[in-house]
Amino acid sequence: MISKIFASWFILASSAFIPVSTEKCTTRWFDRDNPGGTGDYELLSDLLILYPGFICPNPIDIEAQTVSGTPASNVFQVYSATQGLVCVNAAQAGGVCADYKVRFICPEEFCSSCRTNWIDRDNPGGVGDFETLNHIQMEYPLQVCPQPIAIEVTTLSGTQVQQTASIFQVFDPLEGFACVHGNPSCLDYRVRFTCPQSFCLPKCTTEWFDRDDHTGNGDYEYLSDLLNEYPGFVCPTPIGIEVQTISGQPAFQTGNVFQVYNPTSGFACVNANQGGGQCADYRVRFLCPDTFCSKCTTQWFDRDDPSGEGDYELLSDLLKEYPGLICPDPIAIEVQTVSGPPVSQTANIFQVYDPLKGFVCVNKQQEDSSCQDYMVRFTCPPKFCKELASIS
Repeated sequence: MISKIFASWFILASSAFIPVSTEKCTTRWFDRDNPGGTGDYELLSDLLILYPGFICPNPIDIEAQTVSGTPASNVFQVYSATQGLVCVNAAQAGGVCADYKVRFICPEEFCSSCRTNWIDRDNPGGVGDFETLNHIQMEYPLQVCPQPIAIEVTTLSGTQVQQTASIFQVFDPLEGFACVHGNPSCLDYRVRFTCPQSFCLPKCTTEWFDRDDHTGNGDYEYLSDLLNEYPGFVCPTPIGIEVQTISGQPAFQTGNVFQVYNPTSGFACVNANQGGGQCADYRVRFLCPDTFCSKCTTQWFDRDDPSGEGDYELLSDLLKEYPGLICPDPIAIEVQTVSGPPVSQTANIFQVYDPLKGFVCVNKQQEDSSCQDYMVRFTCPPKFCKELASIS
């Protein structure tokens, strides 16, 4: 939606939030309009631009009162958390609305949020200034959360957007910002986002993974495949993704078009989509919740060898043979040969490969009728290692 705000005054309080109760995330009061014209318009869309970062884009409730603090008594044409407040003078029995202020109840995560650094990825030398979220996440990997809860925009000199005469085509935390040249032309803008507090905690970043190359249909670095091939090395719910070529060039600089590029699915570049060209060979890494880096990993276990029917490292057997050393509900399993190489470097087929069941390689299912000798270890909830340490 195209938004244009004209204002002769602009006030920001020293604190964005006021403590109404310990259970509510409540904004300060806002009064951007008065009823001197056709009425009093305190629309959420206008307030989000006038007070960037001070209001969540998805409030769950709204409160209104006159600027003097008396309860609202007029008839309102709009009164909702998702739209704001509108009081039209002509609709009132006395012909005029009172002057109102509003405040919003936001999701709790908004009050415990964090802000990114300012980012300026584009300039208005072309058709406009495009600070769109999808481009920013590719060009500034792991610096912006996948689903921001607010966006702020200023010019490079720090002027607030509502003090410029530009018209904005995009102004949304989940899409970013876009200004297309018109009359007048766009200025050069910068943006920053408000993210959940968990995003600003110390970063938990995985190693780089390159499980595929571009010689077939393209380069496919899907999260589901990586979780299978590198068990225990990737969290199942990443909150960010970074992609670059195997030589270290950022993905956005290659000119390739990407079919998939997000932390919950992974990455895919299809050769057929490159206009006659070919995808580069890419590698990926993920930003995980901080708890993943503080994971609890057991020692390596090798209870069986492949001299019989195969190599059976079942969790049920390991729990009996190594009581107290393995949690009953592992969240990941790692397997490698006793000589060191990981399972991805062997040609064996595995019958069982599951953190809640363990690992099984059956000799007769192998092309050469022989499994290698494997060892396993498990990732357990952090509380398991704490309990184990307290016992020892």
